[in-house]
Amino acid sequence: MGRLPRYFARRLIFILPQLLGVLILTFILVRMVPGDPARIIAGPLMSEEGLQLVRERMGLDEPLPVQFGYYVRNVFQGDLGYSWFTGNPVIEDIKIRLPVTLELLALALLVALFVMVPIGIKVASAKKGVVNNIFGKGLFGYGMAAGAFPDFWLGLILLFVFYAVLGWAPAPTGQLDIGLSPPTRITGMYLFDSLVTGNWEVFRSHLTRLILPVLVLAFVYGGGILKVAIVAVRQVRESQFVNFAKVCGLPSGIIENYLSRAVAPAVATITAVMFGFLVGGAVLVEKVFSWNGFGMYAVQSVLNSDYSAVQGVVLVSAVLNLFAYMVVDIVYFVVDPRVKTIA
Repeated sequence: MGRLPRYFARRLIFILPQLLGVLILTFILVRMVPGDPARIIAGPLMSEEGLQLVRERMGLDEPLPVQFGYYVRNVFQGDLGYSWFTGNPVIEDIKIRLPVTLELLALALLVALFVMVPIGIKVASAKKGVVNNIFGKGLFGYGMAAGAFPDFWLGLILLFVFYAVLGWAPAPTGQLDIGLSPPTRITGMYLFDSLVTGNWEVFRSHLTRLILPVLVLAFVYGGGILKVAIVAVRQVRESQFVNFAKVCGLPSGIIENYLSRAVAPAVATITAVMFGFLVGGAVLVEKVFSWNGFGMYAVQSVLNSDYSAVQGVVLVSAVLNLFAYMVVDIVYFVVDPRVKTIA
């Protein structure tokens, strides 16, 4: 077995107990929520006999350890239960709504990583000067203040300016223009599916509706990534290997590549942290832009005391975060030679 598969297998060993802990916490916390799910489903006029039948059907008449055993067994069989609100299996609801949210989050992170971070590295690694100092301080100030901007407020401002005033942006009525049907489903991500199937009308419509929410998320949550990149570059810039490269007369482009590789672990770590915030922050942005995604489904499940759906949302969110940190571990292995020596 090579180093990377062995390193990856070690990380998987730690994921299993983490998933078990998430299952236990989710199960306990959901059942601590006030209210009787059987009463909510059956309605206020249902008799006690009818309520008992509902509890038996949901398995709520069993002791908690038995209920938890059933829950774990069903999860590992791919069964997250049924949503009483939608009437569908929770796993099917999530399959429909999760891809559009992941598309939104992925594009926001790509904008932050491939647009904002290179600018920050370029400014932080450039020679000192009045203009560069002002620009660098401005970027660092943005990185410090970006997280203070309410994402829903920024989304409303952008809608007011670009839709209501200038008329450049489409109306916030969902993911597609009214009258258009979703593309043939491949991944559930409209942009990718319409591109693969050649449905250019849907591609154009969805792309224009992605711009503002992606900019909102990238602006608010990309600030932390940019700040970490600038600080890391300034620290690495004074290191011995960079000074040696300068003495040897290496071109600035090669030195910038050295800096980018050196700060990659720090940027990858903060990106994984921001991904967790993005999953939660996407809720309000989805609401502002009528984006019926995973975030809206989570809010809907909580408001309706849809226990199975809430458990499914929390579990899937935890798995997404664990996956993000697994990607970070792989990035560390690729860019940091010290990790390879212990793998």
